[in-house]
This record gives sequence, structure tokens and C-alpha cells, in this order.
Amino acid sequence: MEKKRFKVVIILLIVIIILLFFSIVLINGKAVSKGRIEEIEPLPSEEPVLDDSVDIKPIPDIVPVETRGALYFVIDDVGNNLFQLKPFLKLPMNITFAVLPGLKYTKEAIDLIRGAGKDYIIHQPMEAVGGQNPGPGALLTGMSQDQVRNIVNNNIKDFIGLKGMNNHMGSAGTADYELMGFLFTVLKENKLFFLDSKTTSKSVGKQLAIEFEIPFAERSIFLDNSKEKQAILEAVENGLDISEKKGHAIMIGHIWTEELASILLELYPALLENNYVLNNLTQLFTGNEFDEDSWY
Repeated sequence: MEKKRFKVVIILLIVIIILLFFSIVLINGKAVSKGRIEEIEPLPSEEPVLDDSVDIKPIPDIVPVETRGALYFVIDDVGNNLFQLKPFLKLPMNITFAVLPGLKYTKEAIDLIRGAGKDYIIHQPMEAVGGQNPGPGALLTGMSQDQVRNIVNNNIKDFIGLKGMNNHMGSAGTADYELMGFLFTVLKENKLFFLDSKTTSKSVGKQLAIEFEIPFAERSIFLDNSKEKQAILEAVENGLDISEKKGHAIMIGHIWTEELASILLELYPALLENNYVLNNLTQLFTGNEFDEDSWY
């Protein structure tokens, strides 16, 4: 009995070994076969799959727009009142105010201008040929260097952050070599630029600006020699022509011209659409613009 049991056990073991052997052979055969005939699936892409149903528009190339020149609008004679100033403060454009010193509303006008984020310069009264009164704080021919220095320094004391000056009247003063030399000495001491309003063709401003190395520019156009709307529009057109030829135009108007603020507001969208740049006057001297009438 013992021998029979032993034989049975041996036979079972042999059968199990044979079965295991064939099982291993079959498994390996399938693996090899699979490796030959089936392609390896690619790894999932890291890029998102775009939905073809979505309309994707290409980003257009950015084409730089060539400007047709920089425009600088300067509004003279600020300080006599506030009601004439307020319409100009509401303009959405860059604009520069020339404020007269020593008047009843000078300080309040400066506060309003600064509060509106607008640019301003001092509108320095100077002697006129016809003998008209330029107003308080005026510079007159025959004054000494000390007199000029004292007057200018007193005038500018209320002008916080002041960068420059233009002349009020001054057909006699800007033509006087000595007076302008004294003035430019003080401007250089205070690091101020000078805009010549060109109330006379005899002005020596340009000549002395080169000699004293004063940042300098000249008015291109008076906007309101006539207060008629059509005349103002024609003056602006002349300014645009100058801007296209020279790179910029400085156009001076006056706070007391009733329709001027509304005309500028009306023109503003068209000026932008036609690629004109409207800047504050101080940007002419602190930015990149340059022409033969500006020195740094």
C-alpha cells in the first residue's frame, strides 16, 4: 500500500511539473508574439486637444502707427477768474495753462489745474510796445539784473512744480537784448524753459536761448486772433500743417474766448483718429520731440 501511494504521489508531481512547464511556454509565446505584431501605443500628448468647432482667429500682426505730429495747446491769461477756466479743465485732452502771477485767482486757479491733473506754466507779464499795462509782476526794459531776479522769483513762489514760462504781451520786452539776458539768467538758475509767444517778430529769444543754453520753443499759431469759430478752425488746420512738416505745433489760445473749449472738445476725437498726438507742453522739453526751435 505504501509503495502504491508513493507512486501516485510521484505521478501527480510529474503531471504538475509538466503542466507548469507548458503554461510558462504558452505565456512567453504570447508575450513575444504580441511584441511583434502590436504597435506600442503613444503616450498621451501634453498639449490640449483643440475643439474643431471653436472658431479660433489668428492674432493679427501689430503694425506701428506713424503719428502725424505732436500738438501742444496752450491756454493763456488764466487767473482773472475761475468760471472761464472750468470748461477747459473738463477737456479730456492734454492741455497746458499759462497762469498770470499776482492776480486774485492765481493761487486758486493753480490748485484747480493741479487737481485736474493738467499742465501749467507761468505767464510772465512783460512790457508792450503800445504802453498797455501788462499787469502785476511785469518785467520792463531798463530794469537791472537784481530787479528782474527779485520780480521773477517772487512771481514763481506760488507755482508748485513749475517747469516753464511764456511771455504775456512783451512786444517791447522780448525784443530787448539786455532784459531778455537778465530773464534767461534767472530761468537758468531755476531750471525753467521758455516758450516765446512771439508777440513781435523782433524777439531775441531764440538767439539768447542758444547763447544761454535755455530750453526754448516758439509759438506756431495763435488760435483766436479772431473769435469766430470758422477762423479758429482754420487756425487749427494751419497748426496741423505745421505739425506734419516740423513734427510738432504749439497753438496758443486764450481763456476768454468763449467757444474755444467747446471747439477743442469737438475736434479732439478727429485729431486722435488722424494720428495726431496731444501732449502737455512740458513733454516737449522732457520727452523725445526735437526740432530746430528747441534746445536742451
